Amino acid sequence: MIKIAFVIDTIDTPGAGTEKQLFLLLKHLDRSKFAPHLVCLRDSEWLQGKTFDFPLVKYNAYSMTGLQYWKYVRQFAAWCRREEIDIVQVAFFDATLFGTVGARLARRPLLVSTRRNIGNWHNSINLRVLRLLRRWTTRYLANSQAAIRRTIEVEYVEPDRFDLIYNGLDLAAFSCITPAVREAKRRAWGLSEQDTVVGIVANLRDVKNISSLIDVTARLAPDFPRLKVVSVGEGPYRDRLVAQVKACNLENRFLFVGRDTDVISCLAAFDIATLTSRFESFSNSLIEYMAAGLPIVASNIGGNGEAVAHEETGLLYDVDNNDELEQYLRRLLTDTDFARQIGDNARRDAHARFTFEACIKAHEDYYTDLLRHFRPGRV
Repeated sequence: MIKIAFVIDTIDTPGAGTEKQLFLLLKHLDRSKFAPHLVCLRDSEWLQGKTFDFPLVKYNAYSMTGLQYWKYVRQFAAWCRREEIDIVQVAFFDATLFGTVGARLARRPLLVSTRRNIGNWHNSINLRVLRLLRRWTTRYLANSQAAIRRTIEVEYVEPDRFDLIYNGLDLAAFSCITPAVREAKRRAWGLSEQDTVVGIVANLRDVKNISSLIDVTARLAPDFPRLKVVSVGEGPYRDRLVAQVKACNLENRFLFVGRDTDVISCLAAFDIATLTSRFESFSNSLIEYMAAGLPIVASNIGGNGEAVAHEETGLLYDVDNNDELEQYLRRLLTDTDFARQIGDNARRDAHARFTFEACIKAHEDYYTDLLRHFRPGRV
């Protein structure tokens, strides 16, 4: 039995990108071979009262500058020894520091440091810390070539220390996309079947660049009177974006419907999907769009080009070029045959490349090979 401790800052919502992939692993790893544990540095409202079929360990490790924080690190190290943890896998900066130092103190576990974003928010202190932690890191696991390139560039990690596993989806869940689901969701949003819906699923944060979609919607609106744009998600930029929509006189054309835990029903209601982010490693939303068979316009950044083939399974535009974003949306709105074709291509590609079964199998092989190489007596 291979025991793995997945260490993360906290879980505010299981629908966020890294969290969604983590719960995929926690749910589907073969229990006859793997014993997963979830370790959270901090509690959250969502975690409170939750029960899982795997052990959950929670700390109150908030500030690395306090003595209490390092007491928790030592407690975690002792827990790793007591539970005979084989692998510690960390995500996000806080958990990377906590888990890496803890695994080092425990001495027993191998340390897998994940890179599921391109680190655009790491400051100089973060980067210095991450560079110091390289010596105690066994392997780096990324979900895109873009994340690998970025980590090599800013953390100075040797290229041969990386492994790559793309995100996976439970594609069976997309079978719920039916005309009835589409109609019900549109009705809930106050929209009709006669409306053409361009949708985006993203947190309302600056990095998601939704302001560019508002700008382009204002340009398209006069030529497409039934055009509606729906933004699914919440975040700190909501008030700013709502103000922009009002300034552009788009109150009845650009809708903020908030967070929705049933994302697939939202996709059923879309005609076209967009992703306008300035930074991405490998977007769950993007491959969900593909699995739903939606024609896509996405910014050509990070791992987006690893998921979408331009002109085949979607359209990729320069993130700083709103004219190009407008051009591609206009093309999909007017050439419905082309839109239908790339949507069908995207669905087939997602079902071929991004199944959760393949993702889980890749992780299981990865963990087994890791122990076979570094702890040959354990497997």
